[in-house]
Amino acid sequence: MSIIFRKLEVADSILYRNIRLKCLQTFPDNFGSTFEEESKIEKLKFEVFLKEENTDNFMFGAFDGEKLIGICGFSRELRAKTEHRGEIVQMFVDPQYTSKNIGFELLQKTIEKAFKNAAIEQIVLSVVAENKAANRLYEKLGFIEYGLLKNYFKKDEIYWRQRFMVLNRKYEI
Repeated sequence: MSIIFRKLEVADSILYRNIRLKCLQTFPDNFGSTFEEESKIEKLKFEVFLKEENTDNFMFGAFDGEKLIGICGFSRELRAKTEHRGEIVQMFVDPQYTSKNIGFELLQKTIEKAFKNAAIEQIVLSVVAENKAANRLYEKLGFIEYGLLKNYFKKDEIYWRQRFMVLNRKYEI
């Protein structure tokens, strides 16, 4: 198995949409959006970004041949006082490919591309606290917790805690 990692392009829009909806169906407790909400949207947020060539918002993909098996996005803050930060979004690897280090490499490549932009100093993310595998992955890549919010997500009478994490650029001295 030879996995290729690359930035998604406009030609990947359908593949991206399919895997994004799959992750919402497969792990509904791990994302703030729902399959029902996003399946009704004509163009998902990152589908629009795939058409633009910029370093502020991008989606990386992991491919097994022609099959898109993982995604990890980056979205830069655009306000003047926060444009030094960006956020990791929509991290997902098809469950058939877990325990193969694909998530680690996908996230690592996304981080590397984000930090190639000299203006980016911090990368933040949030993750459902009960999602143990994702939390271990983020910690392995150096993210540290800066907050935990109880009752962040709610569906019916079930609540989930959200963990907020940050990774700072490593400066050479």
